[in-house]
Amino acid sequence: MKSAATLAAAGGLIAAVAGPAAAETVSSATSGTVAQAVSVAPSAVGPDSGVTESANALAAIGYAAPKAKKPTTKPIVIEDLVVKDRRAKAAKAKAAAEAKAAAQARAARAAQAERASRSTTRSNRSGSTYSAKAGSNNAPAASSGIRSSRNWATPGQCTWGALNKWYQSEGYYPSGWTGNASGWAYGAASAGYTVSSVPRVRSIVVMQPGVHGSSSAGHVGWVTAVNGNRVTIVEMNALAGAYNYNTRTLTNVGGMRYIYAP
Repeated sequence: MKSAATLAAAGGLIAAVAGPAAAETVSSATSGTVAQAVSVAPSAVGPDSGVTESANALAAIGYAAPKAKKPTTKPIVIEDLVVKDRRAKAAKAKAAAEAKAAAQARAARAAQAERASRSTTRSNRSGSTYSAKAGSNNAPAASSGIRSSRNWATPGQCTWGALNKWYQSEGYYPSGWTGNASGWAYGAASAGYTVSSVPRVRSIVVMQPGVHGSSSAGHVGWVTAVNGNRVTIVEMNALAGAYNYNTRTLTNVGGMRYIYAP
């Protein structure tokens, strides 16, 4: 035993007594062979002895190893600016092409609808409602005057709106005069058109200043229906303002003249 204590004090591993030694161990120890006593005695250190390893030993006294933290730095994404710019330009060009195609489609539909409207109106003129040369309400036959391929009035005004409705119905613009609405009856008669005080569909109504709210320049509109002395018109730059149409039904009174479409 003294030899074992001496070995421990010299820096070796401390052996723990694990019960009474076997007879062979005792006899060897008494014979004075220290190395045999140490080698025969059961080891008190290491996994086989049941002694807690270093990590478990630290946990046994209340120490917990810190948990590994996840990296907080976000990955850096490097953009290819050339590719990004090329894609942006391609998307912009595609959007412009689609917008142009949509605008062309709308224009084509509008043109088709206008042609269909003129075709329907012309076919109606050959029906039982009225004929090409004689209007309703005992209106006289109409003569044809000077024609134009363009709307020569000021855009947005009542004059432009009335000429536009004439074109939608007849396929051309009446021409041969200029000036304010109040002078249109005289100008149209001079250009060869029939002008009458009898209201008739497919005609431009000319109102003198003050008639049904007309301004000092007079007012014109397109007649769409006649019922006795009640006249329904479509007019621009009146109740709805410049460039816009509205519909009114008026009483035929003095100061109202009608330019007939032939």
